[in-house]
Amino acid sequence: MEAIICTQPDSPKFDSLPTYKITCYPLEKRDYKPFAQAQVCLTPVSLVLRLWAFEAHPRPLSRVEAAFTARHSPGLLSVAAWADGRWSCLLRTPGGDRPLDAIAHAMAGEDLQGVYWGAQVDIPRRLAEEALGTGELAPGSVLLGNFYKRSRDPQKPHDGSCWPADFAGGKEYALSSLVPFRVARC
Repeated sequence: MEAIICTQPDSPKFDSLPTYKITCYPLEKRDYKPFAQAQVCLTPVSLVLRLWAFEAHPRPLSRVEAAFTARHSPGLLSVAAWADGRWSCLLRTPGGDRPLDAIAHAMAGEDLQGVYWGAQVDIPRRLAEEALGTGELAPGSVLLGNFYKRSRDPQKPHDGSCWPADFAGGKEYALSSLVPFRVARC
């Protein structure tokens, strides 16, 4: 399975981007599998991620995440948004986590699918390219990634992803839990 990171003009046209659905909850024994979605694109100046979940009464520890790396990169680009409005953008390496200078905009509202919350996070393109060690991300470039919906809330803990991830083995961010994302003109 290969996913797409569309290149877009300065202001992304989100209605034309693929929307990835987080529906794999392999450890869930109850019927609590919150529906969540993600979009990703590349503009001339930013790597843009939109992450949102549909939960009418989200708990503060509920979060949506994106994780990206390059095949030979020692780092993992990790973006997370929590239901209470917090967010983070980190480069995770064996030497420790380093915050990346990004801009986030909270999203919340209601549509025909229900009540949602999330964030749009814009990471400067050069910063993302340097952090991942990819050189210029151009059509044909490939990153490895996945999207997640997680919570450590004792009332409704859950771990979900867009593509199968090894939550049971604690390897949900390992290469085996990530899929190729090809940069494309679209």
